[in-house]
Amino acid sequence: MDPISDPQTILAAGAYGTALLFFAYGAYALLKTRNAEQNKNVRWYLGIGAAVVVAMIGFDTLKSWRSGERIVPNVYLTFSPRFAAVNLPDPVIEYSGQTLAPNAAIKVADNNSSINISVDSIIEKVKGLQHNNQQLQNALGSAALAGQPKELAEEIAAADSAGQDPCAGGGDATLCGWKQLSNGQLASAQATLTQAVKDAPASDPKGKATALSGLGEIYVGQGRIDEAKVVLKRAADLGNAGAKKRLDTLAATPGTTPPRPLTPVLQPGLLEPRERPVRELQRRPQN
Repeated sequence: MDPISDPQTILAAGAYGTALLFFAYGAYALLKTRNAEQNKNVRWYLGIGAAVVVAMIGFDTLKSWRSGERIVPNVYLTFSPRFAAVNLPDPVIEYSGQTLAPNAAIKVADNNSSINISVDSIIEKVKGLQHNNQQLQNALGSAALAGQPKELAEEIAAADSAGQDPCAGGGDATLCGWKQLSNGQLASAQATLTQAVKDAPASDPKGKATALSGLGEIYVGQGRIDEAKVVLKRAADLGNAGAKKRLDTLAATPGTTPPRPLTPVLQPGLLEPRERPVRELQRRPQN
């Protein structure tokens, strides 16, 4: 209920207002007294009124202490989506020195209170996932480079030993893309190799095929098998041996062809082999 419209509040305000008017009129009467007897009587009335007002204030204060019920609100914290749904630990929620569950009610008993939500465990889990993902990307890049002709790896190593970064300004984009791919930088390698395919001159089919082969390896790592086959086919047609090997590997992946049945398929109406009659061969008697 609104405190302004509460009947008790209205009555209390009226009582205190009446007391204020009483004291104001008493002060006016005290100033207008004509003799000592009237002055004494007015002072007595003002003293009694003051005692009544003090008693009212005391009773109201005592009532608020004893019967005044303080409302303790419950606060609920919800997280969407739930961390368990993405295989992450729940955050640690602390209030007043106690550790609470994410869906537990928090009784806020102080106006100056704070709720501490710690996500340290979640950050550590995400860091671990990022580390594992980076290891997978490094393994993918190393395996892709190993499937290419040795000359490509030798060119990357020679550029590094000479201090000539192919990713620097004016460097070989195809060589830069493969270097990024071998280092597990798949996003950067994809952008570099895509641009290298666009900028490859018609007089350099080998360079274009090498860039296409790198894109195909990235698509395979991302699970975009259909797109990878298209790109690898273009690279293989241009003579890239690594792309041909990868296409053969994708073609031999289990699940691409339906398995042959292990038992004979019988046509409707034919008997099972164990139910077919066995014909006995009888020899004619020899004369």
